[in-house]
Amino acid sequence: MDTDDLQLSGSEWDLMKILWDKTPATANQIAELTPQWHPKTVRTMLIRLQKKGAVEHEVSDGIQHFKPVHEREHCESSATQSFMQRVFDGALTPMIAHFTRQQKLTDEEKKALIALLQNNNNQGEK
Repeated sequence: MDTDDLQLSGSEWDLMKILWDKTPATANQIAELTPQWHPKTVRTMLIRLQKKGAVEHEVSDGIQHFKPVHEREHCESSATQSFMQRVFDGALTPMIAHFTRQQKLTDEEKKALIALLQNNNNQGEK
């Protein structure tokens, strides 16, 4: 499945973050890291993520070991593009303007954003 079609809930993102950090992992290992969820909930979420094409598993000694199908950065990019398209009609400037109005930026964050924009401009000139 293409990550453009991948719609993850907040809990699914939480589970995916665990898998990106600790892959491969069994359902029991994930359940140990998420005491707020019952182990059956973890298994249900893993099955749902497999059906969505986000997770796959291999069996070793009769135990399923789960791992993400896509790299974290790829999924983040897809989710960001989807969000920007739905909420801001695909326009980056209004999205950035919204976030900078809603959250106070530190001087370090401002410098980092300026550097990113300058780097982006330099790449476009090549």
